[in-house]
Amino acid sequence: MSDTASPAPETTSSEEPPPPVVEDPPPPADDPVDEPLPTPDPVPEPDVIEWEPQTWYAITAACVTPGCRQENILLDIPMFYSNNGQLEYIRVVCAADGCCGNDCTILTATKLDPQPVEE
Repeated sequence: MSDTASPAPETTSSEEPPPPVVEDPPPPADDPVDEPLPTPDPVPEPDVIEWEPQTWYAITAACVTPGCRQENILLDIPMFYSNNGQLEYIRVVCAADGCCGNDCTILTATKLDPQPVEE
């Protein structure tokens, strides 16, 4: 008897099919997983507004900050005060919950007629 064991013969059978490849099925077409949110239409360029001091206006504004969740969504503001009429004091801030906090672009301004009565 011999103490050395002979190596097991290698089997290379070409008769065995390769194992099947298992792929995950694609998600259903109506599954909203990772669908991008629709992008609102771009906001038109505003006209130059001549602000009168201490005057009430009805305005429309929109945030144009890229990536803001309120980007390009129009806001109607029925009563907006012009302060002293200087642009640095006439601001609308994007301040809805979770928004960017940047200044919005004022698109239109219509002077209220009659002006509200001051108390």
